[in-house]
Amino acid sequence: MKCRLRSCFLLFPLAFLVLFLVLGCTLWAQSGTVDADTAAAAPAGINKINHIVFLIKENRSFDNYFGAFPGVNGTTTGVISTGQTIPLGRTPDITPHDLAHSWPAGLTSVDGGKMDQFDLIQDGNVNGDYLSYTQMQEADIPNYWAYAKQFVISDNTFSSLRGASFANHLYMIAAQSGGAIGLPFVVKRPGGWGCDGQPGTWVSVMAEDGVISNEFPCFDFQTLGDSLDNAHNITWKSYAPSLGESGYEWSAYDAVDHVRNSAMWTDHVVPWTEFATDAAKGTLPAVSWVVTNGQTSEHPPSSSCVGENETVTQLNALMQGPDWASTVVFLAWDDFGGFYDHVPPPGVDQYGYGPRVPMLIISPYAKPGYVTHTLYAFESVAKFVEERYKLPPLTERDTNANDMLEAFDFNQTPQPPFLLQTRQCPILSATNVQFGDNAVGSTSTADTVVLTNTGTKGLHITNLATTGDFTLDACALRTINPGATCALKVTFNPTKLGTRTGTLTVTDDGAGSPQVVNLTGTGVVLTVTPGGVNFPGNNLLNKPSRQVSVTLANTGVEPRAITSIVTKGDFSQTNKCGKILAAGANCKITVVFTPTVAGTRAGNLAIYSGDDGSPRILTLVGDSTGVDLVPASVPFGDEKVGITSAAKTVALTNVNSAPMVIGSMLVTGDFFVNSNCPSSLAPSGSCTLSITFKPTVTGARTGSVTINDSDGSSPQTIPLSGTGD
Repeated sequence: MKCRLRSCFLLFPLAFLVLFLVLGCTLWAQSGTVDADTAAAAPAGINKINHIVFLIKENRSFDNYFGAFPGVNGTTTGVISTGQTIPLGRTPDITPHDLAHSWPAGLTSVDGGKMDQFDLIQDGNVNGDYLSYTQMQEADIPNYWAYAKQFVISDNTFSSLRGASFANHLYMIAAQSGGAIGLPFVVKRPGGWGCDGQPGTWVSVMAEDGVISNEFPCFDFQTLGDSLDNAHNITWKSYAPSLGESGYEWSAYDAVDHVRNSAMWTDHVVPWTEFATDAAKGTLPAVSWVVTNGQTSEHPPSSSCVGENETVTQLNALMQGPDWASTVVFLAWDDFGGFYDHVPPPGVDQYGYGPRVPMLIISPYAKPGYVTHTLYAFESVAKFVEERYKLPPLTERDTNANDMLEAFDFNQTPQPPFLLQTRQCPILSATNVQFGDNAVGSTSTADTVVLTNTGTKGLHITNLATTGDFTLDACALRTINPGATCALKVTFNPTKLGTRTGTLTVTDDGAGSPQVVNLTGTGVVLTVTPGGVNFPGNNLLNKPSRQVSVTLANTGVEPRAITSIVTKGDFSQTNKCGKILAAGANCKITVVFTPTVAGTRAGNLAIYSGDDGSPRILTLVGDSTGVDLVPASVPFGDEKVGITSAAKTVALTNVNSAPMVIGSMLVTGDFFVNSNCPSSLAPSGSCTLSITFKPTVTGARTGSVTINDSDGSSPQTIPLSGTGD
């Protein structure tokens, strides 16, 4: 195995530790005495805080929850990939689906700071629902708005990394992610995203030199828990779901080897349900991280109301307990979840920041009804802990972070407990359903509204009805037991052109009956098939892909003007549709992907016409690589067992416009690889991999060579095969 030093740091944490010790790094382990030169000085008044709680929820952008909140830097409109500005719709309490919020989705949506491609991420716009461009109102999350009005809301807090939960939770405990940028690929469950993952589990890791590799998601770096232990045993706990429970993947200390595989795990990581108990009894540790389970996390499609109720229950327990007078709660959501936000995140390093997320600061010493515009990220909470307990910083991130003190007034009369009531969650998952464009006379795909009995006794439905161009297919049940659900499948069959509206009305014996869902769709005559185009595989940079045809058809009885057909991103189109498309006619649009940057690329095809609902927008997605491998796979044929074959070569060429760092090359199976590849390969530069086959047994043998490098498509894999004779 060939291994570059930086990649090996992630593979061999012991070697990493030894090297740090040799270099004289004093931050890895503290003997119990804090270095006065590196520890932060405690600001005046901060010692009134003896309990710091980091309460972590899931997957919401700032504009999604608080874009309409008075006095903040929020918005109620958003820019989509065509450049149009649209109003932000109403986010359902239970969303119809999740939204992509991965590292590629973060890059796509932010679009270099333009903040205009949230509709291009996977499931950001399904059948015209523009779910990524929706937000909640005060009536949807009234208690969160109440906390924001009473205490402090931050409108300038960003997720620490452009990607999703795994890495951002690591920043919350360590001000770094070990280079992890993705979500772990889990082979099977039970098992987690961390050190107890099943063999074969991996996560994408980007080293500081840009090399991307797939690594087992178990790291070994200094955490804030270690700093607290080393500083005279300051108490701390991570309240989190347990193995096998939904939400266990968000238990960040599971991904830290020396915690997960030592007594620290049993000493400090406890079931999340114990937080309310400890808060009520006054036995909270000095520092707490709190993560709830999947049902109460607010991770789409889970209910925001259910999650908010759990937060209220936890905070009420705290405020009614003896620790409230000396506590601060930093309530935040871990990533943007695919939802729109209009503020470009600052680029602090190659990992972040990601889009803005909500942050509420709740404490007797929080400034009342205050909006803080100071720049924060998750490591800002670590900075606050370090300043309170005179701890050394963990990384450059918390060293340079703002410490959140601007949100406090330690000389004010302490705010009393602010107790709120949990509320009856809505029985319908949505109050509005958007169907998008649909051809007149044809039936759309169904959109499901979920009816849930959130009460404690049976719910009796007396009537279900739709109006307008909408039809209903409902479950046969008319008595819904507590906690049970009924699927209400609504379809749209427009009878006329233009915007069509209607309602779904549920009449029952529950509070608030009848419940009404507003339904909207647009009747059109121009149809486009398929509804989106994908260019999978490793399309080579600056080389046109295969052609894909899109059919534009006029299903109406009158001709329609075609104003323009344009593409955005690394895509181009040609067509012979002309300026007028006759009634009953169709034409072909040919789309080609010519990537300019390696990795996942997103764009669109927009058809501007005289039809209602113009422009018609198709999402285009392509995968690309800047590494040309010739041949792409290597078959060896038959070879005697124990005998090494003649070498076969693979030419590797860097087709990027910048030098490419080459990391480790890992080979599996009965195969061996050597290369003359340098650590950095210049643009248009080539090197050679020499591969041999030495079968250990008879029969078909397979393996692969994995190349880790700084290309956006890394790691690349070369399949290998041969037969033992």
